[in-house]
Amino acid sequence: MQRNNIINAAIPDRPFLNDSDDARNTPAEPYRDLLIDAGAEVKVHDPHVLQYPDVEISQDLDAVLDGVDAVVIFAGHRQYYSLEPRQLQELSGQTHPVIVDGRNVVEPDAFIDAGFVYKGIGRGDKNGHEIF
Repeated sequence: MQRNNIINAAIPDRPFLNDSDDARNTPAEPYRDLLIDAGAEVKVHDPHVLQYPDVEISQDLDAVLDGVDAVVIFAGHRQYYSLEPRQLQELSGQTHPVIVDGRNVVEPDAFIDAGFVYKGIGRGDKNGHEIF
């Protein structure tokens, strides 16, 4: 998962509300800050939020997913429901990327069967992979 001790992570969302541009009280913010403090390079995607203080946000999901080691989903935006394991593997360049699904938008078994390290929030542990 690490390249030269740097983890590249994508956080595809800012708001916690589905299909909204209201980014107040987002759980993505403290998670993003923790990743940065740990030395990760973090990319943020959101199709609805165009600007947020001190955060560069892209509306190009493929560009955000390019070369990442991990994907963390904190919003249930409609377009995230169509994410496919093969698509993420091709964009990331990883055989076994990590996906943390905080909104239950992906089908866990499809990602686990494709070789992902899957962690879902609110679904219990679906596989035995350790993230850290």
